[in-house]
Amino acid sequence: MRARELVAWLDGRHPAPPRGLRERLDRVVDETPEPLPEHLARLGRELLTTVASHPEGGRELALDLLAADAFVTYAFEAQAEADVRALARLARTARDGALHNR
Repeated sequence: MRARELVAWLDGRHPAPPRGLRERLDRVVDETPEPLPEHLARLGRELLTTVASHPEGGRELALDLLAADAFVTYAFEAQAEADVRALARLARTARDGALHNR
């Protein structure tokens, strides 16, 4: 998925995320051959890994944590839109990826 396609998909979310959160989401968007749900889940996992790797961190990590949550939530939203029957598979993929990144 091209970065501009993902940004356009994010533009279609309602309600729109607050401006600061949206700016953080846009900063980590990348290009990948992954389908949208997996792409979003990976971005969320990567941000969560960043947060978890700074246990001494404080409020400066809050926006990354919120962005991680938003990406994972959007991953499930995108999967439900594409094929609701694959939600369990996405959950396993998200879980297994998170365990792998420990």
